[in-house]
Amino acid sequence: MRLKIWSAVVFLLISLPLAGSYLFNKTHVGWLIESVPDSIAYKDNWQTIINNLTEVEHPAVIHLLPENCLCRVLSAKHAGQITVQAQSAGFNVFQLNSGDSSLGQRVSAPDINTPFSPAIAITRDDGTLAYVGAYSDGIRCNTGTSMVDQFLESPASLPARTVVGLDVQTCRCLNSAGHL
Repeated sequence: MRLKIWSAVVFLLISLPLAGSYLFNKTHVGWLIESVPDSIAYKDNWQTIINNLTEVEHPAVIHLLPENCLCRVLSAKHAGQITVQAQSAGFNVFQLNSGDSSLGQRVSAPDINTPFSPAIAITRDDGTLAYVGAYSDGIRCNTGTSMVDQFLESPASLPARTVVGLDVQTCRCLNSAGHL
């Protein structure tokens, strides 16, 4: 009888984490490009969002890490590192609709229409997008696979064309309705 109980306990200790990992990967890990069929429309949508944020001073780094998104846990440390790096390089740093003091000044944008989060936007002095998309490639969202470090050297070194960082497999919270 004890052997059966211990076998059941061992089975549960092994199978529950595996099942949880499988479910997490199935629901939160994927290619961003699959969530965004038109990257130009995605970029244009973000530019509209930024144009409507009158409190944002440019050049800026704008974090979108909704508090109800499980991927926030995996992205928050990297986002905090980006904040420090961006501020020291001369960027203004903002966060949309969340209250994490390590991610810059909070700005309210109640009707954000975007298919996934977390996301980050980097703007030039004139407010136009230089980068929009994922923080990094890979589910752990860390500096070793950062998509944005190259844009944070200085506002003057931003590329002339907008880079849309969607061709990555990462942790993402999908929003089928589009609103976060």
